[in-house]
Amino acid sequence: MIPAAARGSSGDALPRSRALLRDEIYTQIRTDIVQGRLAPGVRLRDREIAQSLGVSRMPVREAIRRLHDEGLVVAEASRWTRVAAVDTSVADEIYPIVGALERLAVLLGGPWASEQLDELASINDRLAQALTDADDVRASQADSDFHSFLLRRSRNQRLYAAVRDLKVHLQRVAIVYFGGASAGSRSVEEHQAVITALARGDVEGAARAVEENWRGPLERLHARLSAPSSTDWPAP
Repeated sequence: MIPAAARGSSGDALPRSRALLRDEIYTQIRTDIVQGRLAPGVRLRDREIAQSLGVSRMPVREAIRRLHDEGLVVAEASRWTRVAAVDTSVADEIYPIVGALERLAVLLGGPWASEQLDELASINDRLAQALTDADDVRASQADSDFHSFLLRRSRNQRLYAAVRDLKVHLQRVAIVYFGGASAGSRSVEEHQAVITALARGDVEGAARAVEENWRGPLERLHARLSAPSSTDWPAP
């Protein structure tokens, strides 16, 4: 939806510059794509989107053209416009880099006290619950929290910033990945392997487990993306 500030008390869109309105619509649709609310293959109908947002079709079309230029939307002239498939080559390139950097973060992160291990376990429980609830966005956030905790323990701000910047490109990939509960449950197990290794003082083993937690999901991700959605949006 358009942000509340863009609407009057009656719910109608307030008069504003066309460029600002287009940017708001672009931001909303892009966020829905990146966060997985609009899955790969979902058909985008400008008339229905405009009606759902309470705007004219022109700024919606302009926003969709911009998303098309960014590769988030694909179209066949006069026939259809759909959310683009997730580009797994991004994961193929970035996952091994992040895995190696997080391995280093674990090695730098000691000593690992019981309260840190309890926090990791709590986050992993949140991931497991999100998967049980089939909430792929919440699962993706819990997974991100787990790895962010490991990175913060490194006490190396440049390392943390480098991985954070890399992960910006993986948000959409991660949400699609966690849309497959069976694949996501493997990540819960891999996280537990990290916690178990740290609990017994095996920091090297924990570092290897973290790297494996980035290596293993690539195969599961490719399997997850082999059956794209064909749902239309907005939903009825």
